Amino acid sequence: MFTALLLTGCANNAVVELQKLDANAIGNKNILVIDDGRTKDSIRHVITSKLDEHGFKYKVVETSQSNSASSQEPKLIYSANWWWDVATYMRYLNVEIVDNGTVIALVKIDTVMCGGFDKFGSAQQRTELSLDLLLSDLSKEEANKLICLGGESNN
Repeated sequence: MFTALLLTGCANNAVVELQKLDANAIGNKNILVIDDGRTKDSIRHVITSKLDEHGFKYKVVETSQSNSASSQEPKLIYSANWWWDVATYMRYLNVEIVDNGTVIALVKIDTVMCGGFDKFGSAQQRTELSLDLLLSDLSKEEANKLICLGGESNN
């Protein structure tokens, strides 16, 4: 019985931490996207595409440039980690927006929390959903369902 429950993926709590972005927090919608050079380029492209979709203006800079005096805009910092278990899958995704040293928005997902085989899903889709959760009115409950069971956000 336990094995059957484990394999069926009875949980769907992939969103382990969330602080949604207040719509007024970034008035001019300018943001720096910090490219750490370690995370797959495909994730950066998904993030910048979502920023476009949500009306943000952004500039991608390398980590070494992110603390320069000319970069006073809020910073979007992200990381994703891939694991292997029968196949490679995105295990973690962390996205945070920092303004003047303070985290003003944050989303962290852990796909293992989906349970069973539901951890194997599209990294692109999960990144898109995480950004929708962070930047729009997508609820945490709906995001959990979509991240773990597949599907697309209406946002």
